[in-house]
Amino acid sequence: MRMGGLASGMDTEQIMRDLMRAERMPVDNMVKQRQVVEWQMDAYREVNRKFNEFRNKMVDQFILTSANLSAKRVTSSNSSLVSATASASSGNVSLRISQVNELARAESNFSAGRISGEEKVDTSKALKDQKFDQAIEWKDGAVKTETIRTSSATTSVSFAQGNVNNLKENAEADTVVKVNGKEYEVVQGTPNENQVAVDYKTGTLTFANSIASGAQVSVTFIEESETEKYTTSSITTFDRDGKEVKDTFVIKDSETLSQVFQKVNRSNVGVSIFYDEHNDGVSATRKETGINNKNSGNEMVFGDGFFNEVLKLKENYQVVNEEGDPETRSNVQEAKNAVFTINGMETQRQTNTFTIDGVTITLRGETVGNEEVSLNVSTDTDKVFDTIKGFVDQYNELLDFVNGKLTEERYRDYKPLTDEERDAISEKEAERWDERAQSGMLRNDRMIQSVMDRMRTDIYGMVSNNLGSDYNQLSAIGITTSRDYNDRGKLEINEDRLRQAIERDPAGVAAIFNSDGPTSGEKGIIRRMRETLTSGIDSISSRAGGMGGKVANHQFTLGREIESINTRITNFERRLQQVEDRYWRQFTAMEKAMQQANAQAESLFAQLYGNQ
Repeated sequence: MRMGGLASGMDTEQIMRDLMRAERMPVDNMVKQRQVVEWQMDAYREVNRKFNEFRNKMVDQFILTSANLSAKRVTSSNSSLVSATASASSGNVSLRISQVNELARAESNFSAGRISGEEKVDTSKALKDQKFDQAIEWKDGAVKTETIRTSSATTSVSFAQGNVNNLKENAEADTVVKVNGKEYEVVQGTPNENQVAVDYKTGTLTFANSIASGAQVSVTFIEESETEKYTTSSITTFDRDGKEVKDTFVIKDSETLSQVFQKVNRSNVGVSIFYDEHNDGVSATRKETGINNKNSGNEMVFGDGFFNEVLKLKENYQVVNEEGDPETRSNVQEAKNAVFTINGMETQRQTNTFTIDGVTITLRGETVGNEEVSLNVSTDTDKVFDTIKGFVDQYNELLDFVNGKLTEERYRDYKPLTDEERDAISEKEAERWDERAQSGMLRNDRMIQSVMDRMRTDIYGMVSNNLGSDYNQLSAIGITTSRDYNDRGKLEINEDRLRQAIERDPAGVAAIFNSDGPTSGEKGIIRRMRETLTSGIDSISSRAGGMGGKVANHQFTLGREIESINTRITNFERRLQQVEDRYWRQFTAMEKAMQQANAQAESLFAQLYGNQ
């Protein structure tokens, strides 16, 4: 703590503040200069964000979802029977759907009788505590499941963590092995392509072909146990190509019926199963509609044991009819293909929703007699128009923003305020001052102006394509530059001309925007503008940072300028401290000298007046 003026009576603190205020003027100017650079950096980054947003919107609307420019719509004469949608690749065609004699349906199966014993089954209790009409044949053993992720391509995988002593003897038949969800048939000896050899003595799985690196191998095996029990049963279905899809379920006695159903419902066999309390039976339905079994058999084949006997999901069952004679009945509702006629040709599909030449048709009901449903595919003019209008609106909005920055007035007399200057005025005055001081940071900026000029060239240039279209630039489809000079290049749309162009040649209109080619002349205006904006964003980032990984000050021009100013401020602050220390030493010396002079004067006066 320094104190001055004791001998001189001067306000040394105030004098020092006044002196240092004058000395600090260069530092204040550097601080103001740094603030201006920071404002410029923020202004550049704001423009860059706008460029990036516009670029991303263009990519989303015109390149990633190019169907927006080739959108189709389908009208149906009876949408309650047949509805449809069309992709951009479909032609403007007419389809006639008639004689929808059958809709596709999935195969379903239900229990051949009540599955409960003396008391109804409780799906939330363990199976070992349930009394079924047909008893479950349990086997001794503890069910274990391991999932192994291969680290490299291999034909051999170890399981049971190498602990083969606990494995149950002769339980290979109850072992289930899957690779990425596909079940392999367990065999002894040399396996073929769809088989796996299981060695319980070494805990090893051996495949005929190499398993790829990163494959997920799941193995369910049995260990010795006197207290735990299990049973096995399988379900086999068929995929769209008619190939078998099998899943063998190893069921623990401690599991509930609900847990077993969950495993079935999650399995890749594609079966949905549930218990109906009212009928005391189980219903199983194939998730895929249509006929997939090429051998004209059932779509779902339930294995012996738990599914076939306990849940009574067998294909046929015996009953005694009214005459007292035994009769075989089926509990299976067979799968059906959709059978219909399209443009006079009778055909079938495995599902009620299918695609023909880019038109996705959904059959919703069966027709009666000669009833016919017409589907007409045409260009969705409204959607294409809205997409193009959206681009024009976004471009004009960007133009407004950037032109506002380039023409904003620069008030050079309004410098950034120091803390001391800000404290001396009101808050509203400071806000108005800051608004003027920050104005015009990018006025007539050549870098940004260059990006806008290149974008205008991209927009107005002709687009070459191989379609033979009459439309090769925006003006040909009714999009032109505003004649008002104050609009500074805004686009205007002649809606009637644009709609006519879309209806006449939608492919030609789309090519103006998103066609592609090796040269700039063959690229659509969206691809040209994307390249221009990417280049501009990179240039602005090199100057002001904020994108492209340029976040540290040393990575971009204005950041390095700020660092340079900070270094100069630090050095000057060090010199100011030296100046302040020198002033204090001078004032201290003056105080000491004045104190000595005062002491001498007092001594002299004492001698003079003391002798009288």
